Formats: sequence, C-alpha cells, structure tokens
Amino acid sequence: MSNTQDKPKLDDRFIKSIKGKEFVLYSGLLDLAHQIGIQSIRVKTIQYPTKENGLEAICEAHVESKNGENFIEIADANPNNVAPLVKAHILRMAATRAKARALRDFTNIGITCLEELGNIDDLENDNENRTSKPRQPKTSQASTGTVDAKAETSDDQKKTETAQAKKKENPQKEPSDSNASNGPQMSAAQKKAILNLAQRRGLSEEDLNKLSIESFNVNFEYLDSSNASVFIRDLQHAA
Repeated sequence: MSNTQDKPKLDDRFIKSIKGKEFVLYSGLLDLAHQIGIQSIRVKTIQYPTKENGLEAICEAHVESKNGENFIEIADANPNNVAPLVKAHILRMAATRAKARALRDFTNIGITCLEELGNIDDLENDNENRTSKPRQPKTSQASTGTVDAKAETSDDQKKTETAQAKKKENPQKEPSDSNASNGPQMSAAQKKAILNLAQRRGLSEEDLNKLSIESFNVNFEYLDSSNASVFIRDLQHAA
C-alpha cells in the first residue's frame, strides 16, 4: 500500500486536452519533479529581448536532481510565438519554456507542456505552417499549371539539387540571397543556441546545413532572426 503511494506519478489534473491533443501543465511537471527528487532549478538568460532582435528572448534552464543528474534545455519566446496576453512578458515565457523542457527531460514526460505553446488557436495549423514556410522561396521559380502529386515532388527534389549545386559553385551568393528576402540576420545568441542543441542531438555542422537548406534553402549561418527561431524550435522538438 505504502509503495503505491510513494511511487512518483503525474496527477491527471495536470493533463489538459485541447483539440484532441494532450498537454501537461508546468505545475504538474514541477509537482512530479519534487516527487522524484529535484535538488535545484536555475535559469540563465542567453539573449534579452530588444528591438534589434525582434523582441526575442532566449533562456537556458538547468535542472539538478538529488542524486546529481543534470538536465539542460534552451527555449525562446518572441511576440510571434506567444499568446497575445503574454506579449508583455516575453523573457518570463522564455524562462518558463526552458524550465518546462528541462523538467520534461528530468521527469521523462514526453507530452508537450502547455506553456511551450504559442497561440492555442494555431494548434491545428502548426504542422501546415512548418511545411509551407520552407517552400516559399522555391515556388518563385515553379512553373504554372496543374501537376499531380508525384510530378510536384519530383520538381521539388530537382530544385533542391539545383540549389545545392549553386551553393557549391557560388557560395558567396548565399548571404545576399537570404538577406534580400528576409529580415535581420540571426543573433549570436541564436547561433549559440542552435549549436548547443545540435551538439546535444549529435548533429554535425554539415547536418545542420542540410536541415537548414531543406527547410529554408540557406545554410544555417545565413538564417534570419525569424527563421532561426523556427529552427531552434524544430531542433527542440526533435529531441
């Protein structure tokens, strides 16, 4: 009887179902962490929100268990990926998201934390937005007319191969192409966050460039601030 009571468990009241998907509350992660045995949780600000970086904050959370295990995660927040009521608290949201991700690693909870989400109304369109963004720079050269799914896939593959070939032949064109169609270049803090996440996922710089080209048609070093934020979240979700 006592063994059942002492076993750490996430209480059902901390799980919320929204549009058919389950999410865990930050308070539930913290409750479970105390049941398991958390020693400390610390947050370091990697980037403060300013006008120059699009009011984007990046934070790193460090969770330490009572038996000496360490869990570190990074998260970002900006006016475009938080709910309207939270836009005045960007730094606090970035810190909460980072802590939530570190606590999920510590407690072995695979469910996304509710506080990690942006606007809940965007939930259903989240996957569509991620797949449509990378194809925007490619469609400018696409021929008009009706094609079937197989022909379109083949066309996209050819364009990707052509783009990669051009990068090898004219590497100097890359920065000007990306800067011409996007906003300010990613900050040093964003680049550091990407490299840290890549290291934890066992990705090389070549792997990063391949993923960046597939999603944004540029090497990751030429990402603008907005796309860098998306790339960071994609690397986090790949965990």
